Amino acid sequence: MSACACGASAVVQWRRRPDTAELERIVRAEEARRAAAQARGTVLDEDTPAPGTDATVAVYACVDHALSPDAAAYVHEAACTGPRKGGTCGCPPPAEPEFPFEPAEEQQARPLPPGW
Repeated sequence: MSACACGASAVVQWRRRPDTAELERIVRAEEARRAAAQARGTVLDEDTPAPGTDATVAVYACVDHALSPDAAAYVHEAACTGPRKGGTCGCPPPAEPEFPFEPAEEQQARPLPPGW
């Protein structure tokens, strides 16, 4: 199960841009994957974006460190430190959330399933 930075079980996830070191690892892994695919004879699409172009990193949080659903609906900056009081952070929200929040009929906090 994924865990919050504090060590507690995660109940929510959001995404942020990778920092420089994370982006370098992502690009190296993607370049290696593409080289292996080409070595097997796989033809890559010409439309394939450059490695790391749309990369994001998952951030997990417990109940005490969770962002609000509205704040979790967009990709955060690489330097995002997570929530402040009230479940918000300092990242500027986009005009339109990438994953708009739609409340469920019953809202109950429960652990996320493995691999979610």
